[in-house]
Amino acid sequence: MKRILSTLKEKWPEYFLEILVLVIGIYGAFELANYGETRNRKRAELEILKGCKTELVTDLAEINFNMDELRKSQYALNLILEILEKDGSYHDSLAFHFNYTLLPIHFIHSTSSFETAKSRGLDIIYNTDIRNKLIAVYDSQYDFFLKAEQEELAEVQYNMRYIVPERFESGYNFLGTDGFEGSMVPLDFESLKTDQEYLYFIKTQQNRTRSYIGYFYENLRKSVASMIIDLEIEIKRLDR
Repeated sequence: MKRILSTLKEKWPEYFLEILVLVIGIYGAFELANYGETRNRKRAELEILKGCKTELVTDLAEINFNMDELRKSQYALNLILEILEKDGSYHDSLAFHFNYTLLPIHFIHSTSSFETAKSRGLDIIYNTDIRNKLIAVYDSQYDFFLKAEQEELAEVQYNMRYIVPERFESGYNFLGTDGFEGSMVPLDFESLKTDQEYLYFIKTQQNRTRSYIGYFYENLRKSVASMIIDLEIEIKRLDR
């Protein structure tokens, strides 16, 4: 025992140094592992945020295109209703506007980057404000909008089945261009002026289109545009 104590007294600086080196080595390895993990997490977060931004920019272009088409539909509905109610005359160009009274428009979008974040755990997005805003856009705004879209498309399909067949030569006569340009020729234009079922359809579709543009699409457009700006700022901050 005395020999052990004597050895410790003589060599304690050496033993202390060895222990210190060992502790520093373990701590350094731990910190290095943490640094590597943090760096990988930040890289993954940045990739997800850039993916979300890219997809939202594409979505915004789709939203703007759809809103432009819906405005054409709104103009067509207003024009046709005015002509019918004021006992106007038929001319060939009206076939174009009749075609726009029923617009089977669909919001084509992507959520793959956000779904990747969800599969990896949304806490991979460190900024809670950005994370909560993304959740609000994708899991709330998009879901709410898509439900409204399904109702709108169901209404279009109903009218194509039950309103168009008895009153027009055919429907969905699109030209195959970038928009929905085409024609829908009425079988008896004059009879439409006193056709209460058809007038009800035009007025209702007019109201639905107005609210669809002004509420559903406009709110979606604002949310997506705002989210893109927030993502741009966050990406710049992380990418320094």
